[in-house]
Amino acid sequence: MICPVLLALALNIVDLNDEVYGHGVPIALIAMAGFTLITGICPFMVCCFLQGCPRSSVILAITSSACLVMLACFIAHFIIFKSIFITLGVICGIFLMLRTVCYYYYYLYDRPNGNVPEHTAIMQSVLDESHEFLTGITGILFLGFQGLTLDGDVRTISRMGGEPMGYISFIFITLGVGSMLLTMTPPKSFGERKVVRLTLLLDCFMAGGIFMLLLVTMRKHTQLEMVALLVFVPPIISFSSLLFLVLFPVDGQHDEDPKPASLELTKVTFTGFLAVSITTISNTSPNKFTAFFLLLSSMVIGFGLSWRLLSQNNTKSGLTNIDVSPVHVASAAKIASILTHFCIVITTILFVAMASTASGK
Repeated sequence: MICPVLLALALNIVDLNDEVYGHGVPIALIAMAGFTLITGICPFMVCCFLQGCPRSSVILAITSSACLVMLACFIAHFIIFKSIFITLGVICGIFLMLRTVCYYYYYLYDRPNGNVPEHTAIMQSVLDESHEFLTGITGILFLGFQGLTLDGDVRTISRMGGEPMGYISFIFITLGVGSMLLTMTPPKSFGERKVVRLTLLLDCFMAGGIFMLLLVTMRKHTQLEMVALLVFVPPIISFSSLLFLVLFPVDGQHDEDPKPASLELTKVTFTGFLAVSITTISNTSPNKFTAFFLLLSSMVIGFGLSWRLLSQNNTKSGLTNIDVSPVHVASAAKIASILTHFCIVITTILFVAMASTASGK
């Protein structure tokens, strides 16, 4: 998620020395982006080659999270004109650094002495899946946030009402990084049930941020507000199907434990959605193909997120506590999967139509 900043500056795609950004910005931005990228890669290298040094990887990972928030604050300075939001990011970064100190103390003293119980396999699986989900969501939000700054004109974004997209993206990026940190370093006193509740809360909160961003973007590109509300149709259908399966069980359902759905399809679709929406933000009357593409791609994102949430272990464990069978949850996830792939086919056709229309001009 950091590479687009470095590539845009290295290839001179954007000139950060003009009057909009001010002089001396490229060096500071490149330095912060590079340091964030290095501290993000180093924990992976440490885990691969030095498996007996978990403390170093933990410290580097948390430091990278704090650097990511600081980089987001740096980028936000170009498109967010209310200092309260940037102040929020700075405070979040400070809390991340404090959490680093606390967790280091935990690793240094409490855990070697056996004062803290180890995570069970189920707890570790729940934490890993939630961390992967939160990382994916935060990553695509950060890509869109960079696109608003590097690909769009700052003045145009402010004039055409694109600034709320920057506000929402920045808020959920900072909160997403904090959520990622919580799944990496959960409170040591939490048991299995509390971990499930925590991860469910964090995952649903970040998914809600995605839907809020989709709603704001669709309201910008559509004349009717009712059309923008269609972004909430996918989660309503997905979780209503679960309720229907619980109330009216269907014969022939077999016990299965599917793996969590991949977020790659959702990431690709979200990237296309943001690319089209950002490039047309100054166009007051986008063509019909563009409007339909944005609507269908937002539904793909909605069904993809619902599919992922329904197939995660924390959702199945949480619903099991209220007597909902994992079989019903798996069936609802399968329905969300089918609808995701159906919508992606239609979205691909619309994308081809958009490309044909553009090439014919």
